Amino acid sequence: MSQSIYDKVIHTLKQAENHNSNLMVKPEVILWPDPENQWVDVMDVLQENMPQLLTYGSYNPTKKQGPAIWLKCMIAKMLPEADWEADAIPIIYLPGVAKNDLRNVENAVFNFQPLLEYQYTGTLFIQENGREWSILAFVENPISGLGIKVAKDNATKDALKKTLPTIFQDREVLAHKSIIDSDYLNNQLFPDIIPTILKWMCKGDAFFQSMEAGKRDVFTNLCKSQYEFEPDHRNIKAIAEKLGAQKSSWKYVWQLYATAPNKYLEIEALLRLSKPADLGTGIFALPDESWPQVNEQKEEALAQALVKVAKLDTVKSLASLNELEKIHSVRKSWVWFELGKSPLADALHYIVQMATKATEPYSSASIESLKSYYITSGYAVDQNMRKSLAAVKTQKDKTIVKSIIQLFYQPWLETITNKFQKQVEADAAIFTSQTANVETESFVLFVDAFRYELAQEFSERLAKYKLNVSMQTGWSAIPSLTPTAKPAISPIASAVSTNSNITEFRPQLKNGKDLLTNVFRDALKANDFKLVTNANDIQSEEKYWQEIGDIDTKGHEEQGDMVKRIEELFDQVHEALDVAFERGIKRIKIVTDHGWLLLPGGLPKTQLNAGLTETRWGRCALIKEGATTDLLHLPWRWNPSIFIAYAPGISFFKANEEYAHGGISLHECLVPTMIIENPNVLQIEAEVKVVKWVNLKCTIQTSDVPDGYSIDIRTKYNDAKTSIVLSKSKTLRGNTITLMVDDSAEHQAATIVLMDATERILDKKPTTVGG
Repeated sequence: MSQSIYDKVIHTLKQAENHNSNLMVKPEVILWPDPENQWVDVMDVLQENMPQLLTYGSYNPTKKQGPAIWLKCMIAKMLPEADWEADAIPIIYLPGVAKNDLRNVENAVFNFQPLLEYQYTGTLFIQENGREWSILAFVENPISGLGIKVAKDNATKDALKKTLPTIFQDREVLAHKSIIDSDYLNNQLFPDIIPTILKWMCKGDAFFQSMEAGKRDVFTNLCKSQYEFEPDHRNIKAIAEKLGAQKSSWKYVWQLYATAPNKYLEIEALLRLSKPADLGTGIFALPDESWPQVNEQKEEALAQALVKVAKLDTVKSLASLNELEKIHSVRKSWVWFELGKSPLADALHYIVQMATKATEPYSSASIESLKSYYITSGYAVDQNMRKSLAAVKTQKDKTIVKSIIQLFYQPWLETITNKFQKQVEADAAIFTSQTANVETESFVLFVDAFRYELAQEFSERLAKYKLNVSMQTGWSAIPSLTPTAKPAISPIASAVSTNSNITEFRPQLKNGKDLLTNVFRDALKANDFKLVTNANDIQSEEKYWQEIGDIDTKGHEEQGDMVKRIEELFDQVHEALDVAFERGIKRIKIVTDHGWLLLPGGLPKTQLNAGLTETRWGRCALIKEGATTDLLHLPWRWNPSIFIAYAPGISFFKANEEYAHGGISLHECLVPTMIIENPNVLQIEAEVKVVKWVNLKCTIQTSDVPDGYSIDIRTKYNDAKTSIVLSKSKTLRGNTITLMVDDSAEHQAATIVLMDATERILDKKPTTVGG
């Protein structure tokens, strides 16, 4: 087994106690001269294992340090601090004292003279050749030390002293090394030299001065020897150009920056400042990806190209989009894409997918064939439209993307909706034959307006977490509005009257009560379902109804901008699932009331005179008795004698609306039902037990777990991209691991997650970085 410097020093000090009792008396003390103060910084570590180790110096009893008279009292065990075993030989460490100083009795200072007698009654801790132990000599010595060759230059000697506290107890750092030099040692003191360079570039000389003096020297030496610059912020332009050039060691600095650019936001301005006027050609060319101006030029070129594409017919436009994708796809690997500086390059990928899918043929011979098309591939048109719009932020970019959406998406949406309405007009059985079913699941999670394409994406997300997911589709109650549709998919469906009077499309219970929120909740209770108001109260043996999500509200309030809220919704639903599983629930059913239409730029308007209606919402209306219209009329779910009129196609009864529901379309009426099971709930006993922070090092102890399990620390527990761990390995060896985290996360809230070999999260524990 490899040994550390600490192990060998302890062993050699104990060997110094050895004596032949037949020939000599036991040494009274062991004197350890150290003329260059090389071992000062590790005395406290040695004293933890050797209470008999004393230090000559100013009085400090907590460090077992004091002047000569105090040391003599300790040797005589006249003081309570002399707490070592009776057979242990005291050791006096003498910083700043050479072996020859002990023999120079005539010139010894008065305060030191009481210790001189110990050179006769004790023994010296020195090399076999009679010299004092330096760190270099100890590392090289094949008998008492580690037997490792060390470079003899002054830089290495200096580095040995500065890195000693860091490497002193590390059994692996010097193992299997044939020779060590200053670069290797300095990298041990500065294992994070690359992030430190980036931080210095961002923060400047103030950051440099905040380092300990010793680390400043090491940092400077590493910068000079490995990165060919001196850390002087007055030269930051030339240094930033080295970063952008990505040559030699700087390519590794760039790789780290590109991996986590949001940690080093100031770098962008430095690269902008340092960009050469000529990036060169051929093998001498500097990489385009390094400079924000190059990315901006390409974004502007893409914007101009997309404006032209929007004016073409769909065939020519699709061909041009594919060519643009070939040109600009490389920028998705650039750091500027990660920083959100390439929104059109991001949107372009989704635009191409949307346009391609929207122009594919499909069968519309029946409602079933339309449904089959949509759930197998049609939904991808909606997903890609949504993601293309979510990728852009500025009004200029939104206008460009909307123009492409209107070219491809709007005709597709109008066509498929018209075909669906035509089929429904011929046979509305999917709506008129609906009956109430008894709820057989014990945990039902209602997600408002969770339309099919969202559920499909969320299902793919859950599969990555090793959850079992199944999904079926059904048809919403009509009109596809929450007051009508929500009761139909709830556990109280059988209690709702099918002879209801219509009030804002809200039915009544069979007992005549208007189905307002409080009445709905009372009905849940009457059907043995508890409404979840505090997830911590969930018990595995009870029945629950939980409500989550505000996408419908955001859609009405924010219109097309609601697409940026989808990730928030997914996070909310995922967290609700996790909490329920943690509380012992094994199986969860997700239901929703309706979907929605979204057309950036606005849905077309159909004029409906308000005087003809009792109630008029955006996509449906209750027509006054005696009034006539040519609109599609279908019976209301909760009273088939009441007919509701529906807006034709994707039109809206009001102007300038991008988001709507309540009408007749696949997008509004096709609703998913998901069953999510956690196959591992309560089967694996794996737990994060102890968390201990020392500055930015976190030591985590777990229950006994199999090999291959790992630990991560994340700001968002279910997103590996939010990991703040710098350590290369997160795999547990035994049940304890120590991880180093990024200092930019200090004092932030985070979560420690324990994962099995497939990266499935088994336990998590909140923490604050740094303790």
